[in-house]
This record gives sequence, C-alpha cells and structure tokens, in this order.
Amino acid sequence: MVTALILTIGAVLGALDGGGIFFAKGEPYKMEIFIAAILKGMLVSFVTAISMSQPRMIWQGALIGATYGLGVSLVVFFAKGAFRSGDAPYILPAGLVTGALNGLAIALSVRG
Repeated sequence: MVTALILTIGAVLGALDGGGIFFAKGEPYKMEIFIAAILKGMLVSFVTAISMSQPRMIWQGALIGATYGLGVSLVVFFAKGAFRSGDAPYILPAGLVTGALNGLAIALSVRG
C-alpha cells in the first residue's frame, strides 16, 4: 500500500516535470520523453523512500529527494550532450525541484 503511494507520487511529479515536452516544437519523440519522465519520477521516489527507512524531518526528506533528483537529472543531462544541447541545461533545475518535492511528499505521507 505504501509502495503504491510512493510510486504514484513519483509518477504524478514525473508527469508534471515531463509535461512541458508537449510544448516543444519540432520534438519528434514527445511521448517517449514523457514516459521517461514518469519513470524517472518513479525511480527517484522509490530510491528516496528506501533512503528514508525511518521517519525523518520534512526538510531531510526534501534534501534526500533533491539529491537523487539531481543525480538522475545529471545522467540525462550528460546523455543529451550537456551544455552543447540547447535544452539539456534546463533538466538540472527541474530534476532538483521535482526531487525535492518528491522527498517532501514522501516525508509527509510516511509521517502520518
């Protein structure tokens, strides 16, 4: 039950993060990128929840989530060509914020 909630949190935040791709003109793989963003959100949410094995303070959850969100976003950032790509630098702040929101939501849901 808790795992389903954690994965749902990740999927929703991933969808919000990746939904902007539908406004990108000329991007041929919009649906694939959107699905990848949802999976990325679920992965960050799951790993964040595993790292929070005991109830923690809310700011700790946000910090753990932000760390994992940034880490996963760095992988995507370098895979897309880092600063050579025109849109890749925007992945890092989005991953950081989405990860922090992920950790915040998990900390609040686990807390009670």
